[in-house]
Amino acid sequence: MDAPNVIPQRADPEKKPCADVDEESLQHAQALTDAVDAISEVLDDDNLLREIILRIDFPTTLVRAAVVSRRWYRHVSDREFLSCFRNLHPPRLLGFYLGDRMDHSVPARFFTMQPQPTDLPGMVCRASLCLDTYQSAVSDIIGCQNGKVLISLFDGTHYSVVVHNPLCPERVPVVLPPLPQLHGGYFGVWKYLLTSTEEDGVLSYLYVLVECHMKTTKSTIHIHMLRHGDVSWRVHRTFETYELLDLRWEPNVELADNKIYIATAYDDIVVFDLTASSISRIQLPQGVEYGNRDTRLIRADDASGMYLIHAKKLQLCIWLHKGDSWLLVHNICLREMVAHSTMSNCDAEDKSTTTLQINHVGDYAEFVFLEIGRCAFHLDIKYKRLVKVYDMEEKDQCLGAIHPFMMTWPPTFPTLKDDHARNDI
Repeated sequence: MDAPNVIPQRADPEKKPCADVDEESLQHAQALTDAVDAISEVLDDDNLLREIILRIDFPTTLVRAAVVSRRWYRHVSDREFLSCFRNLHPPRLLGFYLGDRMDHSVPARFFTMQPQPTDLPGMVCRASLCLDTYQSAVSDIIGCQNGKVLISLFDGTHYSVVVHNPLCPERVPVVLPPLPQLHGGYFGVWKYLLTSTEEDGVLSYLYVLVECHMKTTKSTIHIHMLRHGDVSWRVHRTFETYELLDLRWEPNVELADNKIYIATAYDDIVVFDLTASSISRIQLPQGVEYGNRDTRLIRADDASGMYLIHAKKLQLCIWLHKGDSWLLVHNICLREMVAHSTMSNCDAEDKSTTTLQINHVGDYAEFVFLEIGRCAFHLDIKYKRLVKVYDMEEKDQCLGAIHPFMMTWPPTFPTLKDDHARNDI
């Protein structure tokens, strides 16, 4: 019998023998194993892990890192680690609220700082929405502190203060107990609501009433305190001084290191020590005089000092009071910065004579909002960057108060549960 007619098959040049396929798969698997081992070797090293996490940009990412494992949670919630993280990545300025100085029936507006990273538009949106509730109310923003917005409301008879947390819209706004009042016997009174952030991020409040008496030169300073969970204000301290505090300018009041600083006169600052129950005075730096819109106090970052920011023409000087002396830490000439900015509504025949006023100073003097002509500018102190953020409209008689809105610090981490099934790598 003839052999069957078998046609030989041509080998496919692109098809590799099975042995080759197995070898390639093994090489690929080995490469993956090596990569996993290398990553594990890095992530198992606590020091390297902390250094890697320190390089991320936002506190929101710290919260996400905290839920990876208990080990990661311990690292990112450690106080020393958080202090290093804040030094590298100060809380970001999300935007600012702009009130109306002349008409408090006009609600404040929110303006976003640009550019913003793609991770943060949701936060910015929530910050702007918190004002929608008060479109028809007589309201005024008192200030912003640690992601919270303090709003004063007037119902035609009484004032109340409401605390919003725009970044956590699920939290119900908190209405503070009625503010303490004074009844007669004075010819001048100042009222200031100060906030202090506790270690857990919760706010406590100090309400300062400065009472200048009619028949004597005595001034009385009433300080009331409200802590988280209190249902009413309590008297914290009362100071009396027989030097009448200067009423020529609206005082600048700051709280730092359990001391209240009040700048009321041309050449000094009155300090009320709440711990020692004492009163002292600090002379302003030589050549500096206190003015309502050209001088500001702000606490220093280590809580034991105080910054003084003074504006004159287009010169900005920043002093640090430490111990018993002043140190000039910044002397910034804004002339070139202004000349290179978009000045469509800020032009003057001679920019060197353009009026410079301080609207708001950020915490620890990290930035300043300035008024130059009919414009508002944001000045980053560290990087010496000046950016125009607002042009006054024709109807504006003056620029309203600016209240910067920052990211919350420290971040709020989830509460750990007794879940032994979680991987504790």
